[in-house]
Amino acid sequence: MTKFLAGFGNAEKQLKAELMSPSRGGNVIDRDHFNKKIRVKEWSVDGFGGVTINGSYTSQKHILMLPGGAYSLEPSRRYLELSEYFALSHQMKVTIPFCPLSPEYTSIEVHQYLLHVYSHLVKEYKEDQFFFWGDFSGGGLALSFLQQLRDIKNIPMPVKTAVISPWLDITLDNPLIKIAKKADVFLPVETLKETGIRYRGALASDHPFVSPIYGDWDNLGKILMFSGTEDIMAPDCELLAEKAGSLKGTELIYKKGAGMFHNWILIPCRETDATLELIASYFLDQGDI
Repeated sequence: MTKFLAGFGNAEKQLKAELMSPSRGGNVIDRDHFNKKIRVKEWSVDGFGGVTINGSYTSQKHILMLPGGAYSLEPSRRYLELSEYFALSHQMKVTIPFCPLSPEYTSIEVHQYLLHVYSHLVKEYKEDQFFFWGDFSGGGLALSFLQQLRDIKNIPMPVKTAVISPWLDITLDNPLIKIAKKADVFLPVETLKETGIRYRGALASDHPFVSPIYGDWDNLGKILMFSGTEDIMAPDCELLAEKAGSLKGTELIYKKGAGMFHNWILIPCRETDATLELIASYFLDQGDI
């Protein structure tokens, strides 16, 4: 894995530049880019678009996929490939909402939009079972949104949630992150902190909408969480995992990938394939996790 990572020497600098000046209008998650076997429904909620896809043979299992990108970057083509995997290999519907992005919008507006999207989905697909999937900031958003839904109470909770390298504390102030940073070649910590300040807007840094680790973790259902050993998100994931035994109404399973880097799900490799299969099995109740 060290040899593999050597090819990403400029990854941190590139991400820093992108976060300082995020581009717009280059979204590749549209009808023309999907596999011809995929059926694509494009829609709009609150002026922001999204897609719902499925293959020819579709079950009533439906993933709400929340892409990462530090709350600031448009989804890359990789999320198209990931959604196709669940749709074609496991006959699931997949919805990808194009959430409002920072710095133009803040967390309150993102949560409002996502609530409207999910409310629309559960009404349109009344027979479907819903699952949440998110990576990096999308993972943090999924876990924040779970808490919001639990508190609203009149909208169905998802059956299960799976998150990869979730951003749990918007401040990234855990002192162990400095140690983890020595192995993480991808994430520019100081730039992410600035990004987090813009995203949280008027909310306090410990508000569950932006830092789900500080929220109420009871009655959130079944959650599968991944981080890598070479991942600056791992220290906060470990803190959350320590709470697992005392939670009520929440079953939290934490998997730590030995030698894995931040959000490896975005890189096609053997470890990614295994992680995707594990998540699919978890959603479909196939085998032990």
